[in-house]
Amino acid sequence: MTGEVRIGDEARAAATRTLDTALREGRLDLAEYERRLVVVQAARVRKDLAPAVADLPGASGRTGPGLRISAADRERALVRLAGALTDGRLDARAYADAENLLNRAVTYADVDAVVGNLDAKASHTERDQAVARIEAAVAGGLLDPAEQHDRVAAVRRAATDAQLAALVADLPAAAGPSRSPRASHADREAAVAQLHEAVEAGVLDLPEFDERVRAVYAARLSDELTRLVADLPRPEPAPPTGTPPVDLPVRKPPSFAAGMAAAVGAAIGTFVVIGVVIVLGSSGLAVPAVVVAAVWAVVFVALVVWAKRTTTAAIAAEGAANADIRFPPFPAEPTWVDVDPAEWRPAQRVLGRHKGDLRSIAALVLPGGAPVAITGGRDNTARVWDLSDGSWRHTLDGHTHDVTGVAAMVLPDGVPVAVTVSPDRTARVWDLRDGSPRGTLPGLAEDAAAVRCLSLADGSPIAVVHNGCTRIQTWDLRNHAKRHDLREIGMFDVAVPAVLPDGTPVAVVADWENHHLRVVDLANGKPRFRLTGHTQPVTALDTAVLADGTPIVVSAGRDKTVRIWDLHRRTLRRTITGSVDPKEALVCTALPDGTPVAVACDWDPESTTVWELRDGSELPFRSALWGNVLGAVALPDRTLLLGLSEDPRAAAVQELS
Repeated sequence: MTGEVRIGDEARAAATRTLDTALREGRLDLAEYERRLVVVQAARVRKDLAPAVADLPGASGRTGPGLRISAADRERALVRLAGALTDGRLDARAYADAENLLNRAVTYADVDAVVGNLDAKASHTERDQAVARIEAAVAGGLLDPAEQHDRVAAVRRAATDAQLAALVADLPAAAGPSRSPRASHADREAAVAQLHEAVEAGVLDLPEFDERVRAVYAARLSDELTRLVADLPRPEPAPPTGTPPVDLPVRKPPSFAAGMAAAVGAAIGTFVVIGVVIVLGSSGLAVPAVVVAAVWAVVFVALVVWAKRTTTAAIAAEGAANADIRFPPFPAEPTWVDVDPAEWRPAQRVLGRHKGDLRSIAALVLPGGAPVAITGGRDNTARVWDLSDGSWRHTLDGHTHDVTGVAAMVLPDGVPVAVTVSPDRTARVWDLRDGSPRGTLPGLAEDAAAVRCLSLADGSPIAVVHNGCTRIQTWDLRNHAKRHDLREIGMFDVAVPAVLPDGTPVAVVADWENHHLRVVDLANGKPRFRLTGHTQPVTALDTAVLADGTPIVVSAGRDKTVRIWDLHRRTLRRTITGSVDPKEALVCTALPDGTPVAVACDWDPESTTVWELRDGSELPFRSALWGNVLGAVALPDRTLLLGLSEDPRAAAVQELS
């Protein structure tokens, strides 16, 4: 049978209902509605209906940039535009032009072109914050008044967050310890005090002292001050000064027995008072009965409250006493104990804690060679830690919800940056040198779940964000411009970006329903190929590139297998079985000798496993990390793993050994 399938009244009625809904929602005006209605009524085959309803959402509720916008969505965009005018992100002329464009917008793509970049524009509040940082820098001696005037004028002219960030990048933030490269008044006074001590100790003579003091007060950068006192002995720390002890009266410790006695007394007294009230009432003495009952009610409440507080304090005191028990020290002579190698666990270093549970983790080696970790938590912050000694470096504060994803990379100009995403619909970029913000990525979708950074074949640095559902977005990290917005690529739960040997950037997504991996072109959202083999949903993904340039992806699934795939040949390289529980987190890294490895863990710290990626063999490394958060960084002399510690609010660092 050839030709198109003919349609009946039911298909025409469905198309008519779509037109009615579009007219009611304001997607069509009356003239356009009537024109399309004629096309629907005259349609005889299915393809005749396409011109009438192709750009309208059907009963499935599909969305897309090419669909016509509804009146409600247009109003929301106008409200957002008015908010941008109010907070200074748009001036009056730009607002009028944008409002005119919105009123003439037909599709969602037209609206996104007008309001999609509003988040990247600088507001009055952000400009005021930048001015406050500049004024604080002047007060602290970091800037002179002439430079203050120039910077404040540039801040008032700045149109985007990126321009503001560049103007205050070398200044300390309003909160937290200062790590500005500029020298403050306090820094200069400390250097002069050190020079005075050097003169008193006979290390410097007076002519050299005078010369260095002039150089100190002329210095503008902290490095200049450091060089001026680098060859001098450091001042000894002042001995601690304590306040004299105060003799306080001895306080009797709370007694559990006393609290229970009060509770029993309250119970017995209640029965006695009830009897007294009954006797008084039966004798006609109603007023005394009421007085006795009221007085006992007050006494009863007091006894119960006192009993509760006393017993609670006694229990807490007993727990503190048990915590203070000191065990005898180990003997001075070494004692040899037989230990099963299977029970040995490597030592951990625990980084500082968030105020909420850890949600995400990433690691990076800075251009100077210092390794850092970036952790995101449920306290709405991300924190930067120095992995050399575990010290805190910066707090990346600005989100209003959990930081669900963090990623980091070094840009082509040598600036190390971190990208953080949150369900508050913001993706923020930070300078890892001093923790200062570099702006936001505009147009972030709802429920952002994870972010990865990737260098394309031409060297372009991009951030790839997915919402753990149906949408993937990418931005260029050099100018924060959005590159791609893939809205309808099918349901998925996990996604990671990669670059194929031909230079095509792709996303490997784990299809939750069919359990296979789909490789999707990031440029247009079209599927390239599928990798099938898992029999249950995939829980974790990561990618790596072997020494011969072969891109691979490693997947862990609910079927308790880990699979290694070749993205060049589009084949399965290895299937790893034997896991007791499904792996919850997975990371690919390398050993100091260049061996590519994959590390996977679940909720049992004893079952973390390491495999070589070339042949899938298990390596005899031990780790005690656990949970669904895992990261790694490869250094010239060691490989560090990062994951959850025993406290889920803090990250643990282990050497892969």
